[in-house]
Amino acid sequence: VAARAALGGRFGSLAELAASAGAGRASLERLAWSGACDGLAGDGGRRAALWALGVTATAEPVPAGTQLALPLDASFAPKLPGLSDWERMLADYSATGMTTGPHPLALLRAHLPAGTAASRDLSTLPHRGRVQVGGLVVARQRPGTANGIVFLLLEDEHGTINLIVPPEVYERHRLTVRTEPLVLAAGRLERHAAAGGAVNVLVDRLEAIPAPEGPVADVHELERGERPEEADTDFNAVAPAILSFASGRRR
Repeated sequence: VAARAALGGRFGSLAELAASAGAGRASLERLAWSGACDGLAGDGGRRAALWALGVTATAEPVPAGTQLALPLDASFAPKLPGLSDWERMLADYSATGMTTGPHPLALLRAHLPAGTAASRDLSTLPHRGRVQVGGLVVARQRPGTANGIVFLLLEDEHGTINLIVPPEVYERHRLTVRTEPLVLAAGRLERHAAAGGAVNVLVDRLEAIPAPEGPVADVHELERGERPEEADTDFNAVAPAILSFASGRRR
């Protein structure tokens, strides 16, 4: 920001960013992979930005301070395959721990078992009816006063879902409850007027959302019935931090 102010405006190119910002190679790569340089990379997007910044000289520390690079034009990147929606989401989480693009569940929805309800559907489903839901685990709690009950908060592309995991279900699915970032839960829907109409799912079965066979398609490709040739599906490696059990620490 200070470098932009000194230049009198936004950076005009990747070369100008590399030469003037005073950032090291690792920081520039993080900026490129998070999408911050998309406006400077043209149609090539994040991969083109990574290529260009990878071959552009960056600022180097010297005994007297920092030696800035000359603002030479960045090497033109060859034609590189664009990122799919899934790959951009993985890049967002790996670079910043969050995404402003499609939610993981929006990308996985078509791969979930038939009949899986979204959070927005729960208000219209019958009390004590069977329901199956999926989501990203954003919080786990196991209060010492709850007699072994675990509370999970799931998030999907439309909102959040409260899960109540009884002790016997927790013991059967302990590893999934404690470690999986994306879970599929089945149980009984509860909506009690005494609780202000709060909606919970009393869980009797819990499992990790399986990685789909083959690549995860972009949302627009799913709508058209198309699939990309290849894509990374390893969400566990970049899953955001989750509120842990009693300690409140984040995994």
